Amino acid sequence: MSRLLRLLAGVLLIAVAIGAIAYALREPGTRRRVRTAATRNRFNLSRSPHPAVPPPATPPRDAEATEAPPLDHDILGEDQPAPAGEPPPAPGEIPAEAVDAPSAAPPEAPVSPAAATPLPPTSEPGPVAGIPRVPPREAAEPAVVAPESRDDETDAAEPHAAALDSELAEILEDVPSTPISTIASRNAESYLDEGNVYFNVGQYGLAIERYNQAVSLDPSLVAAYYNRANALTRNGAYDEALADYDRALELAPGDADAFNNRGMLHLYRGDYKTALSDFDAALAIDSQDSTVIVNRGLALLHDARPADALTEFVRAITVEPRDAAAHYGAGQAAAALNDRGAALRHLSQAMTLDPAYSREAAADPRLVSLQGDDAFIRLLRDRGARQ
Repeated sequence: MSRLLRLLAGVLLIAVAIGAIAYALREPGTRRRVRTAATRNRFNLSRSPHPAVPPPATPPRDAEATEAPPLDHDILGEDQPAPAGEPPPAPGEIPAEAVDAPSAAPPEAPVSPAAATPLPPTSEPGPVAGIPRVPPREAAEPAVVAPESRDDETDAAEPHAAALDSELAEILEDVPSTPISTIASRNAESYLDEGNVYFNVGQYGLAIERYNQAVSLDPSLVAAYYNRANALTRNGAYDEALADYDRALELAPGDADAFNNRGMLHLYRGDYKTALSDFDAALAIDSQDSTVIVNRGLALLHDARPADALTEFVRAITVEPRDAAAHYGAGQAAAALNDRGAALRHLSQAMTLDPAYSREAAADPRLVSLQGDDAFIRLLRDRGARQ
């Protein structure tokens, strides 16, 4: 029985070892989320993160190496049948297994006159009605009697067990001694993606915290500086945001989006000339970007240059005719120039493309020249009713 138990333990040990080896030899890159590029956020334009590539499925284990042989009842000592050739116990006999201890009193049994002679004195109980004497438990451990065929199978399985032990030893030689980590470590891009999620729902403080983690893990990750600058700008931390835009442009001098957003930061702070410089740098990289053209027109309009601003807005409309912001900016510039017809035309187009502009136009101080105008009031009422 001990040989069979050792064989069973060896098989289970091999199954555990093979499972550990299969886990250790997996590609480390499959535990990470794979993406093609860092996600960027731009003022007025949000770009959703790239989808993650799911890791490949773990290959199934070898069935022969992992399935243990079924356990026999006779190995566990449950309901063991009587060996062939031995008669069942007589009706008056008690099985040997029922004798609990040497000191147990023998039950009364009918004794023939020939067997009625007194037993010789002894310190151990003698046989009673054909029951063999059981030695004390301290002297010998009761063994489970197995059929003779089991001993033959155990002897035959010994060479197989030795071969398995040898194979297991060879496999374990290639297993690294370092512990296997089951938790994938965070990388800079994972923190960047998490920060983008918080940014897109307006949680700029949490977004900044995640971008800080990304920068600490990868100081050369341009998108982390760029997106952290955007979040800092939304939180009103203009000086810190400016430093991040500067760092992003040091790492990527040809980033038109970084020039545009830094220009918007200067525009918020009232530094219109510096803002125009950044917008010009962005347009030198991409001259057909209608968003940058509209932002440049806004800088000119705030710098009290409505004619130049109108030129920029009309240019943006030429590039993108359905740009509502370009039409609204053109209406503001035309109103500042007292061109009522052009102002109403551009404002009508802006409110048609985006009815939300009707509410903004109703309280816009740059449209003061149109206050009280019947056509302007009808335009606000009609477009506002559609909103």
